[in-house]
Amino acid sequence: MSTITSEPAESRGRIRPAAPVPTDRLVSRVEAIRLIGKNAVSAWGARTYELLYVYDRNWIQDFLLVNDPEGVKHVLLDNVGNYVKSRQVQRTTGPALGNGLFNADGESWRTQRRTAAPMFSARRVQDFAAPMAAVAEKALSGWRDGETFDAADRMMQLTYKIITHTMFSDDVQLDYRKVAEHFVTYLDTLGRVDLLMMLGLPHWAPTPKRVRAGRAMRFFRHEIGALVRRRAEEIARDPAGAPKDLLTLLLTARDPEGGASFTHDEVYDNVLTFIFAGHETTANTLAWTLYLLSQFPEVDAKVAAEVRAADGDIVRMPYTRQVLEESLRLYPAAPFISRDSVGPDRVGPHDVRGGTSVLISPWLIQRHRKLWKDPDYFDPERFAPGNRERIHRFAYIPFGAGPRICIGMGFAMQEALICLSQIVSRWRLEMVPGHLVATLSRLTLRPEFGLQMTVHAR
Repeated sequence: MSTITSEPAESRGRIRPAAPVPTDRLVSRVEAIRLIGKNAVSAWGARTYELLYVYDRNWIQDFLLVNDPEGVKHVLLDNVGNYVKSRQVQRTTGPALGNGLFNADGESWRTQRRTAAPMFSARRVQDFAAPMAAVAEKALSGWRDGETFDAADRMMQLTYKIITHTMFSDDVQLDYRKVAEHFVTYLDTLGRVDLLMMLGLPHWAPTPKRVRAGRAMRFFRHEIGALVRRRAEEIARDPAGAPKDLLTLLLTARDPEGGASFTHDEVYDNVLTFIFAGHETTANTLAWTLYLLSQFPEVDAKVAAEVRAADGDIVRMPYTRQVLEESLRLYPAAPFISRDSVGPDRVGPHDVRGGTSVLISPWLIQRHRKLWKDPDYFDPERFAPGNRERIHRFAYIPFGAGPRICIGMGFAMQEALICLSQIVSRWRLEMVPGHLVATLSRLTLRPEFGLQMTVHAR
């Protein structure tokens, strides 16, 4: 098992970017569930960052935490058929994302993945580069030298504009504030684990949280459903005249093995999946990266010099990509991957029973004391040529791994590079003195109190 990377530069090694400080305090399982529901990344004790496995057999559900990259490889690749999406995650995300790519299992997932894969080929993703850049340029033109704003919220607005433009072209009137309000409502209600969920409360039980989440989902179902129906009618009337965006690609995609198209419900579910996954995750990645650049001015200056020299060509931005990759190591957009075992198996030293809850955490693995040198510190040189090759493939999994690796990984990295390069080429951002930076884990990892930053023209 590889340990990783280069020694951090002297000026970097003294600053620890914002993250919970693990403690050795022991808690009961019920207390652990409560802490995880409140903020999962702060619930883990110090030993969890040193152990390769944690296995707990109990009356609720057996639990296995896998930090060993070889164990991760076994669950997500070698014996992937024995591990299905966690029923708890499906209860959490099902009301929003239905049975789209994120939640589907078995043959339904395989068919959807095959059908959607051509949409995210390198060529297709490249086709969206110019629209992404145009949206970013327009959004950034409204920034003013010396103004202070919540950079996390600005990145949410920016990535929302990009995903809605690439999904719907200009055929959309979804108000960002309304979408954000309902999205936050959903994440703050069903988008977290609680004790009742762990104890198997029926999904139909009308708890206050589920009632609030239901209102949010009715909003999305009405607004997005109308857009899907209208575009389907437009394609039926004039296939050649329909916009060449993600929605048209979804509606016209065919399974290469059987020729079947997505059902209306699958289109709707995947539209919401792509909006949620392509909006919140990329926004948080950009926000955390801007925060890191504000803390490390020498890295910020190096990125600014590179992006100016590259003149918009993201292929010529290798160091900027390293910075994004290191940002994703410290602040993975999706900090947890949950699976349930179908049948018995052996993972590392443990015999696992069927029905075991298996947790793989990019947050823990990418800060693990036995896998990374100075894991809590920011060092883009970890991903420089010569160092990158020493990283165990399954010790760095910000987009997951195996057959279910994020289908939009290339899309997301392209978007992040385009947006970050445009920001850094024009602006230098600094944190407002005294602003508290903290991590908050829901389905994604976001700044709990936002990121109050002041922008300065370069």
